[in-house]
Amino acid sequence: MRGALLMVAAVTAMACGTGSDSTDRTTGPYLLAGDTVLMEQWKVELIEADRGFQRSVQSGGLGTWLHAFGSNGMMISGGVVHIGQEGIRQVVLPMFADPAFELTWDPTFASVGSGNLGYTVGSYQMTRSGESGPVTETGSYLTVWRRLEDGTWHVEADIGSPGTQ
Repeated sequence: MRGALLMVAAVTAMACGTGSDSTDRTTGPYLLAGDTVLMEQWKVELIEADRGFQRSVQSGGLGTWLHAFGSNGMMISGGVVHIGQEGIRQVVLPMFADPAFELTWDPTFASVGSGNLGYTVGSYQMTRSGESGPVTETGSYLTVWRRLEDGTWHVEADIGSPGTQ
């Protein structure tokens, strides 16, 4: 698990540290170092993107979850890295197929650096079927996001850590 967290941190640090100029600094995909006004705007966008993702998953289920990830997106679950939509589908399909499955989360912090990556941190609550009825798990998560050319945010990496609120 620690290795997976270090991998997500390294990917985030490398990508956030690479800036590039964009022809339109308000809608383009890149943030220039030192642009604190745009940085604050993007933090608000990220929190809203994360909340919108949560609302979409509530209504759209598995398909919406997978759509949020880029083609090379990754999800770390149980200390194992799952890459791409098919890899992610394999790990989350049993959860979404569970009639007791419910997942809610709330971002509490967002950060962006120069470039086009940012991350959100928050808490989650997940309910699944257990041997004697539904079992609820709470924890914390970190999601790494990439800002695309059209100004939307897509998930690059997601990791949850149970029992760490």
